[in-house]
Amino acid sequence: MAAIVAVVAVSGAVVWAVWRSPQRIDLATFGAFAAAVIVPAVSLVVYLTRVRQAGDTGRGRPLDEVADSLAGMVTEQWTRAALERRLLQPEPIPVHWQRSSRPLAGPVSAAVESRRFPPLPGLSPALRRQLRGGRLQDLHAVYGGLGSGRLVIIGEPGSGKTGTAVLLVLAALEHRQQVSSQDRQLVPVPVMFTLHGWDPSTQRVGDWLAARLQETYPLFAGRGGKAEAAELVKAGRVAAFLDGLDEIAEDLRPVALRALSQQAVVRVVVLARSFEMAVAARQGFLEGAAALELLTVDAAAAADYLTRVQLDPPPRGWSELTGRLRREPGSPIAKALSSPLTLTLVRDTYRSGDDIRELLDFCDAVGDVSGEDIQDQLLDRVLPAAYTPPPGEPPPPYGLDEARRALGCIAARMGQEGTRDLSWWRLPAWASATPRVIVTGAVFGVIFALGGRNPVFGLVAGAVFAYFYLTGDRGKLPARIAPLRRRHLLSRDALVVGLVYALTGGVLCAAFGLAIRLGVGQVVALATGVGIGAGLAGALTAGLSRSAADDASPLTPRVSWRRDQGFGLAVGLLLGLGLSLGVGLGIGFAYAFGLGSTQKPGQVQGLVLVFVWLLGFGLVFGLLFPRTWTTSLTFAQLAMRWHTPVRLLRFLDDARERDVLRTVGPIYQFRHARLQDRLAQQAPPNERP
Repeated sequence: MAAIVAVVAVSGAVVWAVWRSPQRIDLATFGAFAAAVIVPAVSLVVYLTRVRQAGDTGRGRPLDEVADSLAGMVTEQWTRAALERRLLQPEPIPVHWQRSSRPLAGPVSAAVESRRFPPLPGLSPALRRQLRGGRLQDLHAVYGGLGSGRLVIIGEPGSGKTGTAVLLVLAALEHRQQVSSQDRQLVPVPVMFTLHGWDPSTQRVGDWLAARLQETYPLFAGRGGKAEAAELVKAGRVAAFLDGLDEIAEDLRPVALRALSQQAVVRVVVLARSFEMAVAARQGFLEGAAALELLTVDAAAAADYLTRVQLDPPPRGWSELTGRLRREPGSPIAKALSSPLTLTLVRDTYRSGDDIRELLDFCDAVGDVSGEDIQDQLLDRVLPAAYTPPPGEPPPPYGLDEARRALGCIAARMGQEGTRDLSWWRLPAWASATPRVIVTGAVFGVIFALGGRNPVFGLVAGAVFAYFYLTGDRGKLPARIAPLRRRHLLSRDALVVGLVYALTGGVLCAAFGLAIRLGVGQVVALATGVGIGAGLAGALTAGLSRSAADDASPLTPRVSWRRDQGFGLAVGLLLGLGLSLGVGLGIGFAYAFGLGSTQKPGQVQGLVLVFVWLLGFGLVFGLLFPRTWTTSLTFAQLAMRWHTPVRLLRFLDDARERDVLRTVGPIYQFRHARLQDRLAQQAPPNERP
């Protein structure tokens, strides 16, 4: 309501200024201009009041439909992730679990005897004996039948916690798809997020979950999408799989567990490293949870797995490796290969022939080799295996040394921030904003100088505009563009946003024109043009946001980058077209009411140049859309500082294709947290955390 009062106040001030202006021709002209300013403002007040009274909190879609759409997106997201991690083919590594003997949660009776959540349709209540231990395939019955609806899964680094969670999410989605349509609404949609970035002391669990849903899935774009995400959480229609408790600040971990205990109204699965969870649980634990611990892979199971992923019969070196694992289950190499991390590294970095002999020779040569030494040896092979082409194949677009330096610097910077997530729209925080403001200010300064009579004033105005242009969108998520639908462009949200933009832009430009003593005709033309242009751009922005909510295609880093670029270009072009149309209408309005001077020779050519300039401004505005433009300039800054590729996003996507990185929605992660830490250690000394 304060914004409405402000618009009306500024509108009244402009009308009063026109009334007192010496350029006012007559009372009829003044009345026409006053009506043009006040009537839309009053309409806006009435309309927004009705919207406020109606409580426009969503799109009116049934919650079942929203949940089913979310389930489809989550299925596609984590199926792709499981394929990237090679969790489905070949078959998963045989990981077992048991109820943890560590003091991490309350008594097991609090978990199995709770009636907070009934068993999921088709499942029986989880019993005490089911929590003693089992295989990965048995976890879903525990998750869906546990009365408290709360699980804690711990393990040592590299024990396969995230892989276990991915497989459990897919099992829960498959079960949801198999139940009848009547029972499907009783099965929550599992969603998995990392806890990095959550401050439980300032943000409630439900608000944080709703914000993460909106950030990750296009289904929840816009104001209505945010309301739908909050409603799903409130109704318990999602289940939260929360990874990386050890990635938030140590003093916040017990606070997070207490907040989940007191505030979570959905099923919760928390994953963390054993030691960090044990330390946090001393000050606050997840009440009612069953604590399960992932076990190491025994030597015989590891040998069987490595046999299944090789040729039959296997090369001699592989036979020697598997034979040694079976004969010497207590050897250093058997202990090192007792985790899913090291098993997948052996599988992926020693791919052909007898190259595995290098690992055996390393173990024999060192003598008193430790499991950590073997892990480091395997981690050091990841980049050479990824960036060394097999004989006869073309070289990769990026060399091994270039990749090692770039990935090392990136890993070190992520380590400084204490995160495992790499979001391209947050990279501008890695470099100074001053060079970006200077470059952007120069571009807009040239544009403004070309459109005005005073080049110095244009450059100064461009610098000021660039500063607010770049800082106004700082930290916001990438925009999403989808095929625009007429019902979205003409929706209530789009019309309200467009009206607000039109009034605000028009009123402010009218006030600016009067302040610099422009004629009334010029003020009308300027205010009308900017108002129409800003209104069209605002309506398109809201309409595109609503269209993106119907887009069920997956969101990857490259897709989010392209959609943000497309969104900016669409808004910029429409802004230029709207400004051109508006200025033309404003000039026509001014002449119709006698506010303009008689036409002079060359005035038509001048108007054509104005329209061309406005279209050019809109195009530049769209091409220099804050997130992708700012990030592109940051890529250049990082290239000068770290000698990384200028097209850094292309490099990151190439690293993903080479299985060095993986994606979780629009976010990159290193293939293994241990790999990120190892590369950070090998970064240039001045970049190490």
